[in-house]
Amino acid sequence: METALPKIDTELLEGLRNDEAGAFENLFNKHWRSLYESARRRLKDEVAAEDIVQDIFASVWQRRHTLEINTTVEGYLHTALKYKIIKLASSANLHEEAVQHLLHRMEQMEETILDVLIAEDVKHTLKDAIAFFPENMQKIFMLRVENYNITEIAEALGLSKQTVKNNNTEALKRLKAVMLTKHPDINKSFYLLLILLMKN
Repeated sequence: METALPKIDTELLEGLRNDEAGAFENLFNKHWRSLYESARRRLKDEVAAEDIVQDIFASVWQRRHTLEINTTVEGYLHTALKYKIIKLASSANLHEEAVQHLLHRMEQMEETILDVLIAEDVKHTLKDAIAFFPENMQKIFMLRVENYNITEIAEALGLSKQTVKNNNTEALKRLKAVMLTKHPDINKSFYLLLILLMKN
């Protein structure tokens, strides 16, 4: 069931479709700041945030005559931003960033394993293990650590949800096997936190 657009959004979209003077400028001026701030917080990079927001508005302009929106314009734009960031993250430096995010989140959750997590050999073990993942598994692992859910990852990468789930499960198995082999004395809480973080 489609949700009726607010009147102001309906008028704005009609203006875009009809190439009314000032319609696109109004759209841009109304929404660019919130999109930019969201992108900057997520990416921690002002230039990358500007680029990704510009891409979104360029896409809206190119598709203005056929654009269909069933939520609010604001909701549509922020959803577009979310998926662009997912795609950007999936092509980033997967190994290093995935390890850093995973270690940081684990440190926040349980201080008792800090001495293990900050050890360079553990960090290198994780990094090396992820490097041997197939490409899709690397991308999925990175995005799960970034806290994207299965559905979001599947849609962004053009994969089925079952494929994403299978890759996520296999990544956990591989990491656990490697860690048990190379660091058998690590507290079991490490593995419990790893499974918790990757399955939520």
